[in-house]
Amino acid sequence: MKLPGLLPGFLLLCTSLGSSEGSHPKPACRYPPSQWCRSLEIAIACNVQKQCMELNATRPSRAVPPVSVTLYYEILCPGCRGFISQQLFPTWTMLQDIMTVTLVPYGNAKELPSVNSPFTCQHGEPECRGNMIEACIIHLTGHSAFQIIYCMESAANVLNAAQPCLQLYAPSVSWARSPPV
Repeated sequence: MKLPGLLPGFLLLCTSLGSSEGSHPKPACRYPPSQWCRSLEIAIACNVQKQCMELNATRPSRAVPPVSVTLYYEILCPGCRGFISQQLFPTWTMLQDIMTVTLVPYGNAKELPSVNSPFTCQHGEPECRGNMIEACIIHLTGHSAFQIIYCMESAANVLNAAQPCLQLYAPSVSWARSPPV
């Protein structure tokens, strides 16, 4: 038996087997994981119908309230802006059916007993004005507020992004006059 003659054939066989069995294409699923078991069509599209059937068989029948997250933040704080745009919003986007987010644009502000400026903010007067703008947006837009806030907080200039972000996500809402910048 010639070993050198068998080696190329063996390598060819191993290569062809390895290429067909070793590469598993990932399913093209356009739904976030939180929605995979929402319907049979989605489960089939994401190739997780078996797992969804098992989950539904073991899932308790009582409704569980969504996880509630409240964030007190400063609109011009680099750390707050990074957290909102890089962590909280992407997480909420995937889990919004089991997660509620309440945004409170107040952060490190202090009330002052002054007629001219009732508040002082860590990052100055523009941040106090921006906190008020975002608080109004949250009040006026309700459900779409988080998308608008994300749009503003991920922009290069938070205050200048207020009007374009509002027009993009809530075109029916308009300012009585342009927001103070």
